[in-house]
Amino acid sequence: AACVGAGVHMRFGDEWEVKSLEMNKGTCEGVHLANGKVYAPRAVVVANGSWMRHLLPLPVTPHKGQSFSLRMPPGAPPVLSRVLFAQDTYIVPKADGRIIVGATVEPGRYDGDVTPEGMMHCLSEATRLIPSLGELPIEETWAGLRPTTPDKCPIIGATEQWDNVY
Repeated sequence: AACVGAGVHMRFGDEWEVKSLEMNKGTCEGVHLANGKVYAPRAVVVANGSWMRHLLPLPVTPHKGQSFSLRMPPGAPPVLSRVLFAQDTYIVPKADGRIIVGATVEPGRYDGDVTPEGMMHCLSEATRLIPSLGELPIEETWAGLRPTTPDKCPIIGATEQWDNVY
């Protein structure tokens, strides 16, 4: 809301896929879209996560994470009342009866596939911590990509190389 209030134009969807940034003398002079259109921006905020290195020479790589949700039976008492973090997994109870379990850490993977190996890793860690989770039905599975830098810190703010790229 603050961005829109400040006059920022947010663009989402496949029709806005950026293929490249045209850089000249420390300034981004053009945003080239996959559909062939080119825009001349006053400023550019690059917020494409794990794909950032496709546009800028920054040390960002994906770390794939596979997760799933379990469903508590209706009316059953919760098996967990707070978030549980362990070395290799987390378990998050939700108010609607779901229990979120995650996640693998798979450096350098760009695919969004959920695999038996990833599910078994998360499930075995979760049931080691709370054995009764093994009796609950799996409701949903997913995989996401975390943008990761060598120091594990986010890249936020102005860039050093370009005066209008953030």
